Amino acid sequence: REQTEEVSSCRGTAGETEREREAEGEKKEERARMGGIITAPLSMASACLGSCAATCACSACKTCVNGLSSVSRFAYFMLFTLSIFLSWIFRDYAQGLMKKIPWIDHFGVRPSDEWFGKQAVYRLSFGNFMFFAAFSVLLVGVKYKGEARAKLHTGGWFVKLITWLVFNIVPFFLPNESMEVYSAFARFGSGVFLIIQMLILLDFTHAWNDAWVSKEHYGWVAGLLSLTTASYALAITGIVLMYKFFNPEGETCDTNVTLITVTLVMFVLFSAISLLPQVEHGSLFPSAVIALYTVFLCFSALGSQPEDYKCNGMGHKMDNTKLWIGMIFTLASVAYSALRAGSASDSFTFRDSVTSSTPLVSAPGSKTMTRSDEDDDEEAGSVGGEFEEVDYSYSFFHFVFALACMYVAMLMTGWGSPAATEGKDTIDVGWTSYWVKIASQWVMGGLYTWSLVAPLILTDRDFL
Repeated sequence: REQTEEVSSCRGTAGETEREREAEGEKKEERARMGGIITAPLSMASACLGSCAATCACSACKTCVNGLSSVSRFAYFMLFTLSIFLSWIFRDYAQGLMKKIPWIDHFGVRPSDEWFGKQAVYRLSFGNFMFFAAFSVLLVGVKYKGEARAKLHTGGWFVKLITWLVFNIVPFFLPNESMEVYSAFARFGSGVFLIIQMLILLDFTHAWNDAWVSKEHYGWVAGLLSLTTASYALAITGIVLMYKFFNPEGETCDTNVTLITVTLVMFVLFSAISLLPQVEHGSLFPSAVIALYTVFLCFSALGSQPEDYKCNGMGHKMDNTKLWIGMIFTLASVAYSALRAGSASDSFTFRDSVTSSTPLVSAPGSKTMTRSDEDDDEEAGSVGGEFEEVDYSYSFFHFVFALACMYVAMLMTGWGSPAATEGKDTIDVGWTSYWVKIASQWVMGGLYTWSLVAPLILTDRDFL
């Protein structure tokens, strides 16, 4: 009996153990089901969040690219501005890096640090020149926004940025002799850029004057009178300051005094000519703006004299803060002038702007707008965008920026003069820069005077 009881107790214990195992197995399955119930939504949520993040990232990239496409001019302006400040940094702080490039520093006698800084400027300038020049050539003849080549100007910004980086890197693998050739070519291109600036300024002042006078309201006329007075006041103030700072007491500065006096006589002369009754297109407002610009050019030229020159009364007063401010202002003004010049391609075309205006009363026999015409326009609206004319010449826009790249290189290297030594945080200083600005002033005064007297001399020509 005892053996039977022992066997029964062992069976009972084994049964309980099996039931416990089954119970534990059921609990594990239940926990697994609960884990699955909890994990599944979390997995789905994480997948959704990942998909949403990827979608948002793609949308952000598309939005960024589309945004760049809609403001192409500003995007190119930012690339050009970035190239300017890169040139500045490389010129002043990357001489050590340039010395480590064996095909650049291969001389028996190592050149000065200024030489290596100029090499960096030339190479960055050349890369950006080639970038903009390539687009200028590719976009020649583009008239409509729907053309395939027009997309080269407005789209593909990711590829365009990569291309811009490549164009900036490749020139550092070129030999020094190629940069010498480019620096000589850049002097010519910079002169063309300065002339374009002058022509656009002339066109801008006349257009501004005509626009405000055509309002035929005393408020606009009063505004023109105020601006004219302010421009002449600033010009005269500039003359007085130049006599003070660039003809110091105890020094003989006959050249500076002569240049300042020529500037004064120049703007008095063309201002007087603009008031003659025989001059049909003469006006005091354009004369005041050109007078202020010629004074600025003279002031800038005298300020470009070396700091240690005895007749440069402002050289010893320029601390580092003023040099930084002056340099940033100069570079920013060059970038902005390039943007404006590139967008003002109409100033260099022979379009008749009057044909684009709509008369209040139609001439006899002319076609008038009817409802059927409006319907035809609505039907053609679907294809109108394809044949919509571009707002400005894409090719000329890039051409101006290519010239501006050369001009920046000349500013930062003293117009490529071997004797010019640009100090850190300085720009456009030296005798070459000095005479370039003086020549620009004389050309500007001559162009404006010619625009006034040309209709009197060439009576058989039609001047608009």
